[in-house]
Amino acid sequence: MSVLTRPVIHAVGLSIALASAAAAQAKSCDVNESRPTQIGRATLAVQIASSQTNAQAAQKQLQSAVKLLTDNGERMENQVGRNLVLGKALVLWTTQPDMPLVTKRGPLGFSSNPEATIDLASAIDSAFKVVEASNPDCAVETAKWRGQKAWIGLVNGAIERLNADEADSAEVLAKRAITLNPLAPYGFVVLGNVMQKKGNTSEAISLYQKSIDIAGRDTSYNEIRRQSLLYLGNIAADSAEVAADAAGRAPYIEKARTAFQALLADKDAADMAAGARAGLCRVAVASGDTASLRVTYKDPLTTPATFNYVDLMSAGVCLARAEMVPEATVLFQAAYDKNPYHRDALSNLAIMLLRQDQETKALPLSHRLVEVEPNNPENLQLLMLSYAGIAKKARDARVGPSRSSQATKTGAKTAAKQASSAPKLSVAVTDSLFKIEKAFTDSAVATNERKDKLAFKVQLSNFNTNEQQATVSGSVTNQGTVEKSVTVRVEFLDKTGNVVSTKDASVGPLAAGRSGRFSVSTQPGTNVAAFRYTIS
Repeated sequence: MSVLTRPVIHAVGLSIALASAAAAQAKSCDVNESRPTQIGRATLAVQIASSQTNAQAAQKQLQSAVKLLTDNGERMENQVGRNLVLGKALVLWTTQPDMPLVTKRGPLGFSSNPEATIDLASAIDSAFKVVEASNPDCAVETAKWRGQKAWIGLVNGAIERLNADEADSAEVLAKRAITLNPLAPYGFVVLGNVMQKKGNTSEAISLYQKSIDIAGRDTSYNEIRRQSLLYLGNIAADSAEVAADAAGRAPYIEKARTAFQALLADKDAADMAAGARAGLCRVAVASGDTASLRVTYKDPLTTPATFNYVDLMSAGVCLARAEMVPEATVLFQAAYDKNPYHRDALSNLAIMLLRQDQETKALPLSHRLVEVEPNNPENLQLLMLSYAGIAKKARDARVGPSRSSQATKTGAKTAAKQASSAPKLSVAVTDSLFKIEKAFTDSAVATNERKDKLAFKVQLSNFNTNEQQATVSGSVTNQGTVEKSVTVRVEFLDKTGNVVSTKDASVGPLAAGRSGRFSVSTQPGTNVAAFRYTIS
């Protein structure tokens, strides 16, 4: 069945223009940047450097500022002002062309230990911490400086490494981003993802909560706050599902419920609201409170046509997990009505119908499912079960339920009595039922053989659509005995089943038992709702 995945962390946009770093500080940050004289001169140098377009001229001013602030700097009066201006100067150094965060001290303007190295991230953090400790209101000011080019580069680098599944590299970069700017949530949520990948659940939960707390202070962080709530809710729900007993589940259930409810209460949660509802489903199942799901999903169950495909599928998966099969069927049917060629709608609806012994309704869905995804053994299994179920019903109507199955349910004597009292059928009806039974039995057997003899199995890992393109990715496994190359032809479909684009992908040569990956994408501007493929 389909499940919602966690949202991807996207790169941080450079929303704070570097020129704004020279803007006047917030009125609440009352720090003297003019006295003593060295600080005043350094402040002027920083202001000049920030407005320079010539890198050499800017660097000369920054060297002067650093020297003024660090030659016997510890003995200087007004340490808060000195550290505020020093932090600004060091931030501007990080914006200079090809400037690494770890570099030699001398070229920056430090007279002492000029050949030693300095970690600019740590140095900036140390300077601004003096200011923030003295006047907490200055955090608004220092946050603007902390969140400049170097920090954005660290965060984006950490996100890229995380999305490339390079957890160790992502961890290093995320920790450095937090050092440079602990007043923004991004580093914490990326590090939380890293800890989650490494199986450190308690640390991941703590980091997600830190991200949520920080993001709650500034509405510009609303989107990352929502992501963090969803991450926190999902990892807590994961932990609840694997807890050994009710006592172990309880704290995780509470954390998950709180996070998901906060997300649902956010009127701007948009697509993440579906994730929150799916999360509350998991919480309800883990806590045994499935009755609450009728409240959670009251609107989709009452007016399913007013909800989009993704929301309907998510709700249907939830109720199916909770063994609420009739309700799940309503939602999957509504999703199918909106997108009748999507493999997830077809498979989920077919499964729900088969679980309710509605094989006749499941059969056309299973047929279409095999047409759109023919090399998936699970789809062929659904088709085989649809055929077999219809054959069994024809047999039961012809000769009555088998003595063995009835004996299991009601006892041998009762079964014999039921069989003997079954209504007599005409020869024509009996013959018709026999032909139906045979035809559908033969189809079930043939489909099962087809499943068992699949030369190539296709496992799909991604079907993604957005405004730019649609992408289908997966792998092909050679289940035969001879090495062979194959072509996967993907036809992208609109919601009515019309082909809007066709793409081919070559895979192989594949040795027996080996797999190869493929990925194809449409051109921008296509209106894709589903797909089908063939193997040749």
